Amino acid sequence: MNFLEHLNVIMRSNHSLINVVTYEETRLITMLAESSLFKDKNIIQWDLANGFKAIQGNISQLKKLERPDPLLCLREIEKSKVGTIFVLRDFHYHYRESIIIRAIRNLNYELQFTKKCIIIVTPMASLPMELREDVLQLELPLPTYEEIEKQLESIIATTSLHRPPTPQLKEKLVESTLGMSLESIKTMFAQVIITHNVIDERAIEIVLEEKRSIIQKGEILEFFPVREALNDIGGLDNLKKWLRKRSKVFTRKAKDYGLPSPKGILIIGIQGTGKSLAAKATAGLWKLPLLRMDLGKVFGSLLGESEENLRNAIRLAETISPCILWIDELEKAFAGSSGSAGDSGTSARILGTFLTWMQEKSKPVFIIATGNDITLLPPELMRKGRFDEIFFVDLPSASEREAIFKVHLEKVRPVIRQFNLQKLSAATDKYSGAEIEQIIFDAMFSAFDDNQREFTEEDIIASVKEIIPISRFMKERIEGLRQWAVSRTRKANSE
Repeated sequence: MNFLEHLNVIMRSNHSLINVVTYEETRLITMLAESSLFKDKNIIQWDLANGFKAIQGNISQLKKLERPDPLLCLREIEKSKVGTIFVLRDFHYHYRESIIIRAIRNLNYELQFTKKCIIIVTPMASLPMELREDVLQLELPLPTYEEIEKQLESIIATTSLHRPPTPQLKEKLVESTLGMSLESIKTMFAQVIITHNVIDERAIEIVLEEKRSIIQKGEILEFFPVREALNDIGGLDNLKKWLRKRSKVFTRKAKDYGLPSPKGILIIGIQGTGKSLAAKATAGLWKLPLLRMDLGKVFGSLLGESEENLRNAIRLAETISPCILWIDELEKAFAGSSGSAGDSGTSARILGTFLTWMQEKSKPVFIIATGNDITLLPPELMRKGRFDEIFFVDLPSASEREAIFKVHLEKVRPVIRQFNLQKLSAATDKYSGAEIEQIIFDAMFSAFDDNQREFTEEDIIASVKEIIPISRFMKERIEGLRQWAVSRTRKANSE
């Protein structure tokens, strides 16, 4: 059942007062007017600037008011004898007046067995306590794939484009704009056409820029530019294979095939082994926006503020969807969820809100959570079904260290000289990828300091001796992590 069908059922069930939460007033009114479900009804809008205005039918039965007054508006609606949908815009500003609240409640009783209905349109849920039992609240979903596709086809048909987009590009464009308002989409397409006289791949960049500006309005989410690719990761072949298999999972074809949207993955492992890099590379592979959630900024000082902060961040991520939501060092946010952290149960409530959303979310938000210390992660988070998969990232094997050296050496020297990668790998047994990168930088500093000469294998080998690997001073913890991961996780490494 879509939104309009649901709305029709509600109206026929004698609900006469409905609050629709949306920023897209024009879209809602257009949907009502174009729907065959309401073709036999008058549709009349009202706002404080213009008073009554007929959208469908006429307003001859309504008295022309000298000035748009909310109380007089409600009285005219009560007197009206015709089956009408009244769409009231900005009416929530008048909730501060007790006489308006009383008038709305009185009117509710009068309208219940008539063919009249009032839809109050508000940009956010803002019903006062006195009206919560009388007014049914609905949220208008963001534009569907079909709505956006129709909008794009309309723009193409009415514009003299230098070159029309291919069917593949059309699909890609529609998918990239999911999560945006229809007005933003129209503006964005117009911007592309005016600038380039063509709709091409540059339109997708403009979409991402628009989504980035939406994210900047909040503080908890950060929009990460995607520069990494899977080839920038040395090793982790099992994880990369899993991600490649799902690289087209958010496409229209995948949905039509019947594939469910993936929930996300939890990557547990030793520090510096490429967990965060995997999150960034996934966004590059899947061509999706990457959002990083700073759970530390979720916590507020007032009662209920933390939960509201998290809900707002989730709502924003869903607006940007399809996207990847990256939560780094997950254990730091939920370490106090057992109630032992002395935060009056805030961590436990935040965890509950987060788990409920993970279980019930319907929007395509793919979660990549990373963690180092599994002893601090609450067991509820690890339960089967929360994530599609839990991967364990171990220290790199000999062949993986070779791959890591190759990746990092090619970054600092695009034309790579001949290094004995096997020799370098053997010298860095039990070193992490981050430590190998630091070893290369350390070797470069030494060579630069020595008359700016080119660094060599010997410089790298010498630097190995200067850096103590995490595997040495955290040996017991790493062994404990490995034993825990054997029967509970899937190996990210192929060896």
